[in-house]
Amino acid sequence: MFWPSRDKSASSEEVALYSPRLCLRPARFSDYDQWVEVRARNRDYLKPFEPAWPKASLEPDFFRRRIERLMHDWNADRTYAFVILDRSTNALIGGLNVNNVTRGAAQYATLGYWLDEARQGNGYMTEAGHVVLGFAFKALELARLNAATLPHNLKSQAMLKRLGFSEEGFARTYIQIEGRRQDHVLFGLNAEEYSGPARNT
Repeated sequence: MFWPSRDKSASSEEVALYSPRLCLRPARFSDYDQWVEVRARNRDYLKPFEPAWPKASLEPDFFRRRIERLMHDWNADRTYAFVILDRSTNALIGGLNVNNVTRGAAQYATLGYWLDEARQGNGYMTEAGHVVLGFAFKALELARLNAATLPHNLKSQAMLKRLGFSEEGFARTYIQIEGRRQDHVLFGLNAEEYSGPARNT
């Protein structure tokens, strides 16, 4: 596993994170074919859990502009976005972001994630989550991570609890999901509370 210290200002191209089964790294322009295939195949599964998809969300130009924006946000210490790759096949199976980095007295960010429906139930997101939590708390020196799920998204809530997050509250009409603001259950994890993955994870 490689991660640079925050004060070294490493660009997104220099970062790759590894776990036994996964590689997490920033998306590249060359990922478009895999990215559009998995996102298109999972459209009906993902849309009820995500902000409304723009009409051109699967087009090459949209992907190019997305990569450029994420590179800029990475270098500006605002968002750290990763694609999740299966190390055995190099297949793109999901994504995991450290969003809305806030410095100063706060030192927190928000976790966002998605996974190919066909890969659900195998512990991939929990494994990826532990890798990114280590990056967030050690390399980025964040003191806290927040997360939020729709009330009925019990799979996501269970995954957050496996990572060590605690349920902390409820926010009405919190985030725009599929075109309308929806209620969310709020979770949080402080750096000093994070114990890392279990030995058998």
